[in-house]
Amino acid sequence: MIKNSAYIRKFTPEQKRQIEAISAEHGIKNANDVLLFALEQYPVIARLKSIIEYKQRKIERLTGETP
Repeated sequence: MIKNSAYIRKFTPEQKRQIEAISAEHGIKNANDVLLFALEQYPVIARLKSIIEYKQRKIERLTGETP
């Protein structure tokens, strides 16, 4: 069960760099806000991934490659 308050206790160095990059780019102040921002962007990212996969299958079909 997910509670309304989230306490993130540990980040890997890569995760910390990613959080700092998002924070700097979008003016987000803390890790919880970065998490909420990422959740808001997830549907957009999922849609873009599906479009990319569709286009890749179309390219493979047109070039005669097998998926």
